[in-house]
Amino acid sequence: MSAYLTALAGAMTAVGVGAVAMGRSWPGTTGRHRAGDPAPTPLLRPVEALDRFEARCPVELRTTLHVRFRTGGVQCLDCRTTIIEGDRT
Repeated sequence: MSAYLTALAGAMTAVGVGAVAMGRSWPGTTGRHRAGDPAPTPLLRPVEALDRFEARCPVELRTTLHVRFRTGGVQCLDCRTTIIEGDRT
């Protein structure tokens, strides 16, 4: 009986190894063709900031520190949300 169980265990091990080998060689997606990270948004240099002031952030819904740029935009320093202000003439 012991020789029978040894032969059965060997056969089942061989079947398991064969199944793993077939599964690894089976054509399919490997996850290597995923989309990359989106391009990072360029941050403005601190030299371009005119002044710093506290204002209510529309994203965080609380008062945070903001900077105003020469181009007319305002950016929150906590969440980096940029608000572009147009001409008010």
